[in-house]
Amino acid sequence: MLARDLWRLTRPETLPASLVPVAVGTAAAGTAGPVSPLWTADMLLVALLLQIGTNMANELFDYRRGLDRPGAVGIAGVLVSGRMRPRTLGFLTAGVYALAVLLGAALAAARGGLLLLLGLLAAALSLAYSAGPRPVAATPFGEPLVFLLMGPLEVGVSEVAAGGRLTEAGLLASLPVGLTVAAILLANNTRDLEKDRSHGRRTLAILLGRERSRRLLEGLTFGAPLLTVPIAASGALPVTSLLVLLALPLALRLRKRLLQGNPVPPMGAFHLVSGLLLAAGLALAPFGQLR
Repeated sequence: MLARDLWRLTRPETLPASLVPVAVGTAAAGTAGPVSPLWTADMLLVALLLQIGTNMANELFDYRRGLDRPGAVGIAGVLVSGRMRPRTLGFLTAGVYALAVLLGAALAAARGGLLLLLGLLAAALSLAYSAGPRPVAATPFGEPLVFLLMGPLEVGVSEVAAGGRLTEAGLLASLPVGLTVAAILLANNTRDLEKDRSHGRRTLAILLGRERSRRLLEGLTFGAPLLTVPIAASGALPVTSLLVLLALPLALRLRKRLLQGNPVPPMGAFHLVSGLLLAAGLALAPFGQLR
């Protein structure tokens, strides 16, 4: 039971949101020179730990605010069921963040001050999402924050970790990554619209309403891969990055499910597929190499 509860606390369906920025950032770094498998692996562990820590913190703080109820979708449920005490989850959350900091410190020692600065900013934003008297998750700025955090910021950190450098290709490739992460959150917030409104939250989905949220979700889903077309046409991304367009049939299936009234299509799967296609396209670019 404990092992299953711990696994559910990680919210495994959200973990691809951390894998994709690391993959894209590493591939982008490879377009400009060699990359380090060791520090790439370290970065991946840090990203996963930060994601798990954020998930645990979100479980803890939402429970304390009375947002979670038994049987609610999208939560681990270990607190509302009484299988774990909040104090225990608080210690676990702190331990996960502490391990992320230790691994991040090793990265910073190897890659320098830029990575340390970016890493501290990422950690602060991940805490701001769930913690505090007015968490960003309860405001219309949740989607912009995760766009920044798991798009440009995490892709950039991954670039520096893998290759010791930031590139124009990495910055531009991070934009569709951030859009699909924002789409995951928007889909979840649209599902939870009534529950969030009853607790005084003011998410973007609440401000827009279900219909306009659905339209925005469609725009994010199609806009993410299509954004690479003008960028590649300008020469700022390699033409092989257009491999991400192979995700468009999946976007069409997601749109169909939205039109059928499914409030939460598998946006995480789309994020993973489109992100890995983009990373593969960057990895196929000339001059990519592995040290």
